[in-house]
Amino acid sequence: MKQLAKRRTVLLTGLIVLPMFLTQVSAGQAKRGITGDWQLKMDFDGRQMSSILSLSEDDDGKLRGELINIWGLSELRDLKHEGRQLSFVQVYQSRDGEITTNFTGSIERGKLSGTFSSDRGDLQAEGSRIRRLPSIAGEWETKLKMEDREFTASMIIRADEQQKLAADWNSQWGEHEITNVAFKAGKLTFDRKSKIQDQQFDSSFEGNVKGHTLTGTIKSERGEITVEGNRVGAAVVGLWELDITSDSGSRKQLLRINPDLSAMYGPIAIKKVDLDNDQVAFKTVVDLGERKYDISFAGQVEKRKLTGQITTSRGTREVTGQRRRPTGARRRTVAVTQTLREPDVIYVPTPQVVVDKMLELAQVTKDDLLYDLGCGDGRIVVTAAKDYGCRAVGYDIAPKRIKESLANVEKNKVGHLVRIEQKDIFTLDLSKANVVTLYLLPSLNVKLIPQLEKLKPGSRIVSHDFDMEGVKPDKVVTIEDEEDDYGDHTLYLWTTPLNKEDVSDQ
Repeated sequence: MKQLAKRRTVLLTGLIVLPMFLTQVSAGQAKRGITGDWQLKMDFDGRQMSSILSLSEDDDGKLRGELINIWGLSELRDLKHEGRQLSFVQVYQSRDGEITTNFTGSIERGKLSGTFSSDRGDLQAEGSRIRRLPSIAGEWETKLKMEDREFTASMIIRADEQQKLAADWNSQWGEHEITNVAFKAGKLTFDRKSKIQDQQFDSSFEGNVKGHTLTGTIKSERGEITVEGNRVGAAVVGLWELDITSDSGSRKQLLRINPDLSAMYGPIAIKKVDLDNDQVAFKTVVDLGERKYDISFAGQVEKRKLTGQITTSRGTREVTGQRRRPTGARRRTVAVTQTLREPDVIYVPTPQVVVDKMLELAQVTKDDLLYDLGCGDGRIVVTAAKDYGCRAVGYDIAPKRIKESLANVEKNKVGHLVRIEQKDIFTLDLSKANVVTLYLLPSLNVKLIPQLEKLKPGSRIVSHDFDMEGVKPDKVVTIEDEEDDYGDHTLYLWTTPLNKEDVSDQ
């Protein structure tokens, strides 16, 4: 019996983790299909254990998956989903050698069940989808303006297990009670009762949330107050893929920091992540029944990278992490279709030094939306996302260029910010962008003028090597390049509204 128990323990090493305290809720209905994160529960000698099965689609729509436990994550092989049936193979490297485990099961009515099998025995598993915290949750620092007055307040939004939202409003001016909090399709609404000194009054809020920013208006019989807010902890909220290294080797792990700064380190629940400027820290205790041990992290976040050290009873390991697109999220890139028509120009890559200067000249920020018309291999949109953290869309008409761009986005793991589309650029609505980059012929730049004129005032247009006849540039910059066969490079910057030249004076 002892030998059997030992063999089953080895089997579980690659599968089980400590129980999770999943009090998170979703901001909507569970996504159809099977993509997303699943909590798998298994009974081992009367003790319930759990792990995370993470399923997603790649850019070609192929199902991929990972199994996550306290020792790290491992990618699954031979993943198949036909009808209600699900199967995969996991290979785990233990101290006793390689363990291959086969899973066969089914998904029905939002529940997953099946069996992990190996030459060491079988283990039954039951699973349910993990519901995520609504994106509106967490603490928001707000700035309020009414006529010539300006003041600040803090708003904390919570969600219970029934997905009902509640909020607290903290201000140095009076007492406030928030009711009827609702968040749908990016719109936040609530009612507010206020008491300031001896006066009481009712008001209502309606606004929009975009990423980590909040804008809206509070209306009452006293007038209107404009509200602008930013999420506390925006720099760290999201899914991070960690590389954890020590003298004995390396492994990967996932860190999910929720909007309210609670977190999951692998499958381990973290009550609160502490954030002080760019310094990040958290602590927790892992309970394995017979023994417990502490886990602590201390590090910093800078330019979308997380670095630091994880310390446990086994010692200290170095950690480097970068953001990852959330599992099961809608893919931001698109599949390649047939050729729409022949490209207008031959493809000549823009040197990276020129790409960097184009983005610098456009004064790109994280709040911009950049369109690259004729994106080639996607180097401009990828650089904009990596270096500036802005959203970007690359358009090209050639299937080969689209494939190269998709590969570049995947390689640099910027799919959460970058979208690639196969489109004819002369059919596009450019009005949503505020930065447009070009490497086309002068005649094609001119052809784009009617579309470029629909850009919002203050939008920036940067062209590599070619001007736009009839439109005066705001700035012209020359980049010397002795190594390039094409010689020096010239960059043209325009801002909207376009400054058209008077041809009658020429």
